[in-house]
Amino acid sequence: MKEKKIKALVIVPYEGLYEMMKEVQREVGDFHFDIELGNLFEGVALAKEAENKGYHVIISRGGTASMIQEAVSIPVIDIRVSGYDILRIITLVKGFSRKAAIVGFSNITQGASTVSQLLDLDIETMTITKGTEVNEKLLYLKSRGYEVVIGDVVTFQAAKKLGMTGVLITSGKEAIMEALEEARRSYRIFSKLQQQVSLFQFVLDCNREAIGIFNKEKKIVYANQRFNKEFHWMTVESSEEIKKLIQETVVAGESQMRTVHLNKSLWNITACPQEDTIVLLFELGKAIQTSKEEGNIGRNAIEFHTSISYIPIAGKSAGIQEVQQQVAEYSKSEQPVWICGEKGVGKDTAARLLYTKRRAGTEPFIVINCDTIKAEQLKGLKVEEFFDKYTNGTIYLKNIERLDKSLQREFCQIFKNKNNKLKWLASYEGKIEDKIKKGLFDRDLYQLLGQLKICIPPLRERKEDIEDLVQIFISELHPKHGNQVVGVRPDGLKELIAYDWPGNVKQLKQVIEQLFIQAKSFYIEKDEVVTVLKRLRESEQTDKTLIPIDLSGTLEDIEKRIIKKVLEEEELNQSKAAKRLGINRSTLWRKLK
Repeated sequence: MKEKKIKALVIVPYEGLYEMMKEVQREVGDFHFDIELGNLFEGVALAKEAENKGYHVIISRGGTASMIQEAVSIPVIDIRVSGYDILRIITLVKGFSRKAAIVGFSNITQGASTVSQLLDLDIETMTITKGTEVNEKLLYLKSRGYEVVIGDVVTFQAAKKLGMTGVLITSGKEAIMEALEEARRSYRIFSKLQQQVSLFQFVLDCNREAIGIFNKEKKIVYANQRFNKEFHWMTVESSEEIKKLIQETVVAGESQMRTVHLNKSLWNITACPQEDTIVLLFELGKAIQTSKEEGNIGRNAIEFHTSISYIPIAGKSAGIQEVQQQVAEYSKSEQPVWICGEKGVGKDTAARLLYTKRRAGTEPFIVINCDTIKAEQLKGLKVEEFFDKYTNGTIYLKNIERLDKSLQREFCQIFKNKNNKLKWLASYEGKIEDKIKKGLFDRDLYQLLGQLKICIPPLRERKEDIEDLVQIFISELHPKHGNQVVGVRPDGLKELIAYDWPGNVKQLKQVIEQLFIQAKSFYIEKDEVVTVLKRLRESEQTDKTLIPIDLSGTLEDIEKRIIKKVLEEEELNQSKAAKRLGINRSTLWRKLK
């Protein structure tokens, strides 16, 4: 008889572990894996949704595994941090020129401290007993000049929010194999019990009603198939009406009935007390028609953020030091800031940094992509009084050089609104003076938004920043890809520094990711760097023979950019442009509307 496979839900807190689990999955024959990405509360949500789908075990890591153990009844296996994992990361951190510290729970810090001493490295080690201590420890380290923090996902994320370089201790293959062996032992113990649970679960899942069982703390301890199909557990748990119904049922000690609005529908709910739990039975009532939800307007043209990560502008060059000083100075003012520079230098990073430094409370960061926003979308926003509703927020006009001329005038009017307290940021690529002279950019809008300026120098003018940027990118790639690269060989680094980087920091980051993925050892070798840079140079030679046209957006957007390019080359002579494009002047005018 063929042995039954162990059905395991693997919830990983970072992308690199996801990729490594997929690789292990191909090598292990007695497991069936479903792999999901989720950290801490996200991981708990995934575990709760999956608990009733017949999984034998859940495999996770660190704090996420601990939280899942408290939330579900099936075995939870922790992928423990091994000595190999700590050794890899400490070897990576040796390449940083800045002060580094290790912050984490004792399962990380004890081993890390021992490895640091063995390698004779001066790395501060701080142990925490609960996640809420992380911020306090990191602020203390930051005040003492520490810039690099090594730890688990909680420490890694907290460090980035505080403007420090977070380095995640990733799990190696050996730690995963140990976790799978523990999962096998747990499965043998719990398999018989799970068979009995599955039988009762099948009976409940056959019920047409949505059934949710809550404890007296108003937390879900069981939900049947219909419940999981209709609701997200967090939506139900956070409903004030559901909380009130459960409380009344506990106090009364007998069944209660209530009609509640959930998921755009009315539900008739019967709550029945049963020992230490409350069973809720949901019967669908008459659906309610709802109005258009906020955020649907301009979905592709507008990004609405209530929280973004703190990402510092890295570098020790004079040019970047000046940018950092300007960001610090301008963050004390609410005047508009005009951010200019070549493609890929980090204009978006500067805008986000200004927002996080200026931010007080929960005001949103609203990105308007000027190359995709349409006149009807902006009109819809004005009709819904969008700019009045979020009057204390920050509006970031990204790639403002691509904004249609008619919309430039519209934004002028929005800016001049006396009731408007919005903070404005704009990014620009190219020479604005040329556009203004040719009538392609509204002079008034520039004068309104260009009161303060930040010009970010290209990477070829600040090559002393490349070494630090490379190490930062490698540390960021560990959570995403999970391989064992810890640095670039010195001769390979020289090749990277010698290259001119026409695509600037963005291009460097893409190249490092490519090299990181392709690397065959702990260090990226010189020949690997040379091969990638050779392809880049060949590609640049080909590109010089082509007219660069942005191909993002719809066919209509691309066509409009081509027409504008031809108009510029013909010095705004519509007759010449129309003749060159093979269309008449009226067609050209209509396509530009």
